[in-house]
Amino acid sequence: MNRRNFFQSALFAGISLLTINAFAQDKKMKVFILGATGSLGKFVIDALLTKNPNIELILYARNSGRLKNYATNQRIQIIDGDVLDTNKLTQALQGVNAVYAGLAGDLSNMAKSLIAAMNAAQVKRLVWISSYGIYNEIGNGTMPPAEYVHSAKIIEQSNLDYTIIRPQWFSSRDEIDYEITHRHEKFKNPDAQISRKSIADLVAKCIVDNLGVKDSLGINKPAK
Repeated sequence: MNRRNFFQSALFAGISLLTINAFAQDKKMKVFILGATGSLGKFVIDALLTKNPNIELILYARNSGRLKNYATNQRIQIIDGDVLDTNKLTQALQGVNAVYAGLAGDLSNMAKSLIAAMNAAQVKRLVWISSYGIYNEIGNGTMPPAEYVHSAKIIEQSNLDYTIIRPQWFSSRDEIDYEITHRHEKFKNPDAQISRKSIADLVAKCIVDNLGVKDSLGINKPAK
């Protein structure tokens, strides 16, 4: 290939990539948020709204009064509801493109209700927050509470296009600094803490860029 053809090809490739990225940013997307009032919720909401200006969010919570600071945001809808109320959840999921779930409590039954509702509403994409250690991937025999282990298995056995995210202990550091591991890889730097901003950044990439479909991603702060 001569010099001129090389630069023409590179220019064409560059234009193509810009076009693809612009198309992705122009695409309307409605994301359903479970766990908006949790410790990760605010960070995930901010990351998604920033990642794509055409994203709209539905915040579904039992205590929706705690979300009143979002009430005037034109890109956010707030619905009062319980994830264990499968019928109401199904109705709320109509027209949704993806679901984020950062839940606590009866995770196994929450997972079952969510899977049933998503199937009924014909929604496939799910990003589910779990915990590091569910596969004993830390290597020291330490396991998180059983609900994290059981609910992850339920999600993995579903027909959804899921991504399970396995963070280490959270920190409130104002930073985005992380690396990921996959389902069958040993978890890295397990004694550190990962910032909530880092987890939210990964969530946004999974939803907007479709990262990690049918995978389980460990997220850790890199060792220095």
